[in-house]
Amino acid sequence: MDILNTLGINFKSVIVQGIGFIILLFVLKKFLFGKISALIKERSDGIKSTYAKIEVDKSAAEKMKIDYQVKLAEVETAAAIKIQEAINEGGKLGEGIVKRAQDEAELIRLKAQEGIEQERKKAITEIRDQVVALSMLASSRIIQQSINQQTAETLVDDVIKDMGGLSVR
Repeated sequence: MDILNTLGINFKSVIVQGIGFIILLFVLKKFLFGKISALIKERSDGIKSTYAKIEVDKSAAEKMKIDYQVKLAEVETAAAIKIQEAINEGGKLGEGIVKRAQDEAELIRLKAQEGIEQERKKAITEIRDQVVALSMLASSRIIQQSINQQTAETLVDDVIKDMGGLSVR
């Protein structure tokens, strides 16, 4: 005790300041740290759900792409079968009919190729539209995520400023 008095340290003042510090720590824990941890957890859950949605959208787009490729292959196969049938039918006819059948087969083949080309262009257009839609969706999610992150950072900065204001008082 004499050593503390000699050094100019008031034991009662140290105890009062220690109790004040413990009370301040309790108040900060009760009112500030809980809100900050809840805010961080909410933001983390939001990010996880966004990534999960993006993965679901990505797998759906991949499935659509595969479906379009299958449809395109079916159209090409059907067209090839039609062309082959027309050629076989023409080969069975006589020489006079063969010329006519060959002309008809050529006409059918050209129409089938035009049909195939139209179906192919249509399928490519549909695939492009789906890719553009998915890209727009992913871009909007990324933009939304960045805005939310900026907002969260602003909130954290404000809380830190408020904490600085509380410790000065």
